[in-house]
Amino acid sequence: MKDHRPQWIQSGPSCRNVAGLASEYLDDCLPVLTNVRVGLHLASCADCRIYMKQMALVCEVAAGLPKQYPSPITRLRLRQHFACCHSPSS
Repeated sequence: MKDHRPQWIQSGPSCRNVAGLASEYLDDCLPVLTNVRVGLHLASCADCRIYMKQMALVCEVAAGLPKQYPSPITRLRLRQHFACCHSPSS
């Protein structure tokens, strides 16, 4: 991604900053001012809009995947195996 800095957003985030804030932006967890600055950047940067749409799609697909946890017996076996392999040598 190129680093765009439109003249009318002198203090706004760079493309790299926006990419780093994508998850928090999509989860609506950014402070209000940061959220506005990211939104302004997205309004002027097609590359970042595409990136943000891709991130949103990945999050949406991942959220729809079934949650799979190991069975209790598998967890016990994993713990035993880990304990055997990683116990301090005598």
